[in-house]
Amino acid sequence: MSDKIKASSEWESEAVAKRLRETTSPGQPSSVQVFLNDEISANDLPEKAKEIVNDMSASLSLPADAIKIGKVYRSAKSFSLSTDVPDVFDAIAKRGEVKTILESAQPDIQPKPKNVKDVP
Repeated sequence: MSDKIKASSEWESEAVAKRLRETTSPGQPSSVQVFLNDEISANDLPEKAKEIVNDMSASLSLPADAIKIGKVYRSAKSFSLSTDVPDVFDAIAKRGEVKTILESAQPDIQPKPKNVKDVP
């Protein structure tokens, strides 16, 4: 990003992890898209995703099925994951090879119509 354009602070990994902590609880999983740094090869992406999830499970003493990997998108260097353990999002956001995380569910971003008149 150029020096003139700054991303909104609400999309920083820490802010996303904070929102996910508030909405995630046992039985109420959340899904995220995890974007990896450019140094990670697209060919290595599936193995790297498994490595990250296995490391998170081990470091947080979670059962093997507590974090589920979804689709892997090689062109975006990202993968989706879901879990109902809020601490996972903080831990994953702090990993060196992770560029950013975003919630999979996003609010409607379509513009709202203006100057709408009632039809008689």
